[in-house]
Amino acid sequence: MKNSREQDGAQTRRQRALAEQALGAAESRFHTLAGQSLVGIFMLKEDVFTYVNPKFAEIFGYPPEELTEKKTLLDLVARDEEIRVTAQFLRPLKEGHAGLHLGFRGKRADGCDLQLEIDGAVTGHDGSPAIIGTLLDVTGRYRAETELGMLRRAVEHSPVSVVITDVAGKIEYVNPKFVEVSGYRAEELIGKTSAVLKSGTLKQEFYQHLWQTINSGQEWHGELHNRKKSGELFWENGSISAVRNHEGRITHFVGVKEDVTERKRATDQMRQVQKMEAVGLLAGGIAHDFNNLLTVINGYSTLIVRELEPGSEMRLEAEQVLRAGERAAELTRQLLSFSRRQILEPRVLDLNRQVRAVQPMLERLIGEHIAFHTRLAENAGCVRIDPGQLEQVLMNLVVNARDASHTGGEIVVETGNCELDESFTQKHPGSVAGRYLRVSVRDKGEGMNDDVKQRIFEPFFTTKELGRGTGLGLATTYGIVKQSGGYIEVISKPNEGACFNIYLPRVFEPPDALDVESASELPTGSQTILVVEDEPGVRNLIAQVLTKRGFKVLECGDPKEALSVFDGERDEIDMLLTDVVMPYLSGPALAHLLTARKPELPVLFMSGHTDNKEALEKILEKGIQFLPKPFTSDGLLRKVRDTLACTSAAAVAQADTSS
Repeated sequence: MKNSREQDGAQTRRQRALAEQALGAAESRFHTLAGQSLVGIFMLKEDVFTYVNPKFAEIFGYPPEELTEKKTLLDLVARDEEIRVTAQFLRPLKEGHAGLHLGFRGKRADGCDLQLEIDGAVTGHDGSPAIIGTLLDVTGRYRAETELGMLRRAVEHSPVSVVITDVAGKIEYVNPKFVEVSGYRAEELIGKTSAVLKSGTLKQEFYQHLWQTINSGQEWHGELHNRKKSGELFWENGSISAVRNHEGRITHFVGVKEDVTERKRATDQMRQVQKMEAVGLLAGGIAHDFNNLLTVINGYSTLIVRELEPGSEMRLEAEQVLRAGERAAELTRQLLSFSRRQILEPRVLDLNRQVRAVQPMLERLIGEHIAFHTRLAENAGCVRIDPGQLEQVLMNLVVNARDASHTGGEIVVETGNCELDESFTQKHPGSVAGRYLRVSVRDKGEGMNDDVKQRIFEPFFTTKELGRGTGLGLATTYGIVKQSGGYIEVISKPNEGACFNIYLPRVFEPPDALDVESASELPTGSQTILVVEDEPGVRNLIAQVLTKRGFKVLECGDPKEALSVFDGERDEIDMLLTDVVMPYLSGPALAHLLTARKPELPVLFMSGHTDNKEALEKILEKGIQFLPKPFTSDGLLRKVRDTLACTSAAAVAQADTSS
């Protein structure tokens, strides 16, 4: 029995030793696994850490010995998360929940924020419950997910189109802006190739170069002319680049594109405006020289016609020369209007009254096969413009509408008030925001395509057959409107007619009374007139015309000579007739000097155009007389009569001499 008990005791001791050995091996393996774990492992008893593995301590930036038996879980939680961690993790575990998972923000030893995920369960330890759990640092993943979410939101709300395709060009993603611009729904695009937007206007070589560029891994930049679902063409400025995987292989292409249709249209319009300005500068220079020549031609032609027997062959031939000269003079006036170098005599005009006054003439121009209507706004106000030029604008636009409506139809002239805002001026380069009166001329004719609309205001451009116009009508209209501070808008499509909207700045002044041309006989006189003109042909013509009607003429070729002559003949001189643009001294500056010496001296300016027309026009607004070149001998005599009757010389003495 004794031996049996001893054997049993020895066996028990061996079993206990084996168990202890196994337990030691298990604990050793646990410590090894816990020590090498990439996840934080901890144990809490009575809220204090009784164990933390190295990873747990590393996550929070503490040595393990500073955590065990010294800190609680709440010591490592962000202050504003303490209540939530207690309510949703610690308390439920203590109350018997089998296991919980929670994400929260923690705080490192150095004060940095951590984004953490914790799992916990209740276990027995030394006869009392304890919490054992794992902790995972997801700060990097959280940051990546946050950045990815921000990136997705940025793409979704991007003001530019974004598209992602596979290497074959099949669309895998489009953002809302792409959908908005193209007119397709996203589901209509996914799986289709990007060729669904091709307009057919770009050559195949263009697309070959694009694909060669992106397939080589380079980024492509350029403009694409595409077609929307509606069929409307539009321009996009974009870039397309390759997306590579971790092996460096191209897996996708991403395109970022911006709709630049309006910007491109505005650029084209601005380029057209600049071209028109350059052409206008050239036209103005040509017209200036021609005006002096035509003044001599028309002036002497008028004298010759008057001297010849009515009905004679010589007079008929001279009249042909005069008519040709007058037509040439009209062409130069149109060129000056286009180039905005014509000297104007603007008046404050009631717009509706002017339209009604010219309506009978417009109806005669149109003919019976086209209906003509006016729709005049009751509250349309006044504008400041040369009366003759407003009439010319209306006539040119109505004639253009008539020629576009050769099969019949309707022409409507409308007036109204409007205000141009910044959105209008951004889309219409050259326009200025403000309050305007609008004059619209509409027709139901053949309309125009975009190419014609781009060129209609160019001098001598016309779509009419040979012999039906000079191509200056709309060019003249453009120049008059711009010179008057306005803007002209053209709305037209092929076979849909055209609408020309003229915007003229509105003025809030009572309309001026307009002069009525005198029908009296040509004047005669005996007064002495000081004529200052640097062009000999024009000067000789003036002297001959005035001398034949009884006037005494003192001729001067430049302002210096005029000052000398005036000092010697001051008491005898009754009027000054001077060109505006001359060497040494301008006409207004000369008039200022002479009227300072003789305040009652009447002044008549003459010119085809001037480089400082604004200053001259301010002087003319004070009532000073002006004779535009080219002029006829009859026109010269009538202006001299009006000037001698004028008592506004005092205004000249106060006028601006900066011209």
